[in-house]
Amino acid sequence: MLGRKVLHFKNVLFVALFFLAVVVGSAPVRAEQSSHRYDDESSAEFRVSAVLRGRVDFWKDIFTRYGAAQMVVHHRDFPQIVFGVIDLSKEKANLTAAQFEKHKSNVAKSTIKEIEAQLQSLAKGENVESAFQARVKAELLRRGLPVSVVSRWVKDGLIRTQTGIRERYAEAIQRAWRYMPVMEEIFVKEFGLPKELTRLPFIESSFDYSAHSSVGAAGIWQFMPRTARVYKMAVGRYVDERRDPIKATRAAAKYLKTAYDALGSWPLAIVSYNHGVGGVRKKLKHANTRDLEAIIEDPNERYFGFASTNFYPEFLAAIEVYENHQQFFPEVKQLAPLEVASYRIPRSVAVGSLIKQLGVSVDELKEANYALLNPVWSGRARIPAGYTFHVPVQYKSRGDVVLRHFDTVKVSERSPRVIPVSASASTSNYYRVRRGDSLYSIARKHGISVAELKSRNDLSTSRIYTGQKLRIGSMPEKAKPQGQYRTIKIQRGDSLGKLAKRYGVSVQHMREMNALKSNLIKVGQSIRVPIH
Repeated sequence: MLGRKVLHFKNVLFVALFFLAVVVGSAPVRAEQSSHRYDDESSAEFRVSAVLRGRVDFWKDIFTRYGAAQMVVHHRDFPQIVFGVIDLSKEKANLTAAQFEKHKSNVAKSTIKEIEAQLQSLAKGENVESAFQARVKAELLRRGLPVSVVSRWVKDGLIRTQTGIRERYAEAIQRAWRYMPVMEEIFVKEFGLPKELTRLPFIESSFDYSAHSSVGAAGIWQFMPRTARVYKMAVGRYVDERRDPIKATRAAAKYLKTAYDALGSWPLAIVSYNHGVGGVRKKLKHANTRDLEAIIEDPNERYFGFASTNFYPEFLAAIEVYENHQQFFPEVKQLAPLEVASYRIPRSVAVGSLIKQLGVSVDELKEANYALLNPVWSGRARIPAGYTFHVPVQYKSRGDVVLRHFDTVKVSERSPRVIPVSASASTSNYYRVRRGDSLYSIARKHGISVAELKSRNDLSTSRIYTGQKLRIGSMPEKAKPQGQYRTIKIQRGDSLGKLAKRYGVSVQHMREMNALKSNLIKVGQSIRVPIH
């Protein structure tokens, strides 16, 4: 009776078991179904071994075979052990999004509960009543595994569901074509890295520049704010360079190169992108081996959590899917690569002025300047001085004319972000003091000494206050004025903040133009200001 409920559950399309070699001592299933072609030597670095084939094929199915209406019921530790697939296509078509998510959750819970009940019954030696139980028992006996093993699967909660993402992956494939050529050029020509590493955003963010995780990671490479600042990316209220696909790609290339040098292999370096170099080292020490495949498929112990365990297999699946995208996504129309002309703006500018004079749509400019945030596009803030503004290459002639009016310096046309924004323009050079902060905690957080922090902020004591703005980055040895300027004398009532607002620049820009160590100015003092 219980068996009939599960076997004939109205949404279950099929029930099957796939066991991998390291667990049961036999060849993995479906290895012969791989259609991936290895066209060059670099591809061979990421060839899928027999040990990982079952797990990789599981993720390929999730990426390409099943969509948002299907859930695969599988083993948590060994996802290639598949119990069945639940199809809710009809429900998805007839319910609201909220109703469907609630229904899907209820179906998943009830299906797992029923499967667990059948496994428990089987483990207790009760009579086999269903075709499902008979198949499980036959597979276990054939593989030399005791039937009692399924009791641990239930006890440890190892039965889970994974929703397919075919629709989202199709969109990711299309978005990737916009950036992949320049990303491969950066990885291969600038850093000497395998081009396959550029497939990581498929599993990090689905190539969605606006992706933002619950823990604060952002952009297609999912950098955390602190890590982004280490790699000289601005992360602030007006500019977030984690959202810039090319700027973030250079940072990712630097990270992966460093991780490879530290860990000695690409599989380990790739897992470190999810788990950190230090975290990977700890797991290697615990496992007493550097063989990542052996760690992943260890039949007795989980060294990593679910996400990190499957990170490298998912990456391998992403490579195979991208190399064979026409087979898996024949309906997806390939987009032309994004090409832009880039201009560094030495003083702050209202984006509305650029839009009006360039005659380019907001959407086209946004696609080329993802790092600019909503306050800039809405007109509540200006494009900060030092930002490299990008114009779609078809409007290059307009950009050459219009942006010269803003005293800009034209940079590379072929590669969107060849010349990075100067460090002085980065909001990551500063830190706003929060309640509970101390000079020691701030210095430690940003990898500098307390003495350096005090020196950069002209502090004679360690006393700081909530809301205080501290310089974290070092001051330039000699501030150089950017663009055209004139000299004025300070009048009574003037302040650096008022002058900065009057001339449409930041206080920091005023300080750098005049090599000022603080915001203090005196009546009669001569300072430089931009020419409008």
